[in-house]
Amino acid sequence: MIIGIDASHANKANRTGVEEYCFQIIEELKKIIPPNVRVILFSATPLMSEFSDLPNNWEVKILRWPLKKSWSQTRLASELWLHPVDIYFSPGQLLPFFSPKNSVVTVHDSAFEAYPQVYRFWGRQYLKWMNKLIVKKSKLILTSTKFNKSELLRYYGHLFEEQKELFDKIKVVPLAYDDKKFNLDTPSGVNNFGQYILSIGRLEEKKNTKMIVEAFDLLKTKLTDLKLVLVGSPGAGYAAVKQAIEASEYKKDILELGYVSDVVTILKNAQVFAFPSLYEGFGIPVLESMAMGVPVAVSDIESIHEVGGQGPVYATGTQDLADQILRLMSDNVFRESKIDLGLQVVKGFSWEKTAKLSWDKISTELD
Repeated sequence: MIIGIDASHANKANRTGVEEYCFQIIEELKKIIPPNVRVILFSATPLMSEFSDLPNNWEVKILRWPLKKSWSQTRLASELWLHPVDIYFSPGQLLPFFSPKNSVVTVHDSAFEAYPQVYRFWGRQYLKWMNKLIVKKSKLILTSTKFNKSELLRYYGHLFEEQKELFDKIKVVPLAYDDKKFNLDTPSGVNNFGQYILSIGRLEEKKNTKMIVEAFDLLKTKLTDLKLVLVGSPGAGYAAVKQAIEASEYKKDILELGYVSDVVTILKNAQVFAFPSLYEGFGIPVLESMAMGVPVAVSDIESIHEVGGQGPVYATGTQDLADQILRLMSDNVFRESKIDLGLQVVKGFSWEKTAKLSWDKISTELD
């Protein structure tokens, strides 16, 4: 048996959530896929040194392409057409038009359907076309939450005569976090921020960054030494975020750090991690924060409830977010109880578990 895996998303130095999943799942599958199975990793460029050594039954095919886009639908598609594999696995929510009948795709979310206004028109059309291709053509779909599964059924169930056909091909496999980096024993390091609330993620409408700024303004009336640290690049709706920052009388205490490749020290020293996102497929930063003993204030949405359980505090609006953060910072008994609950929650997640469950679904469903 030959399995082909798209490694293009994993082969990046600055990885976001989806790219981190792609990297971690490949690393863990190396330990699980039996030696009698031949595995081919497809990439447009040589693999980074961060990847561990390949097992003897694994190889890399570098499929070079001169353009920045269209690699999967051109170069990769032609490779799969000319040299078919028995199973094709795409961890990055992409499926070449020419792909094997035994194709497995991980779908991370349907945010472009729920919040179309934060996506560019042609980008949204491509993502819609891609998801339609995935649900119709793939043999198996992996996704990280029951919420994601319900969203796929909501937006694409009409493409099937019987919605059960789509329901049966979608398998829920939770994601995880890097427990070697994010844990209680991680050194705190040093920064000069003092006491601060931390937000990690694109500064955009979908991540609800503006609400974090507005909640911070409310908190500053009671916690005068508090700062707000925003880690992430500007995204769709950043103009409104910037306007809120500029309008704040406490803007000197709001720090925009941009993209930060290693957030461990910044996260470890935060008093509270704020993650009131409007839409998430999973929410890896919630696990990372809880694993480091940092209490978390999140939005009251279905996917985060699946991931965080009783660990975070859940907020339904700006005032509620400010009130929840204030309680985490002023009520030590409550704060410690939430930290303890978070540490219990994260014990149920690991990339090893994610990979084993994924391989079980792939090998069973496609046997």
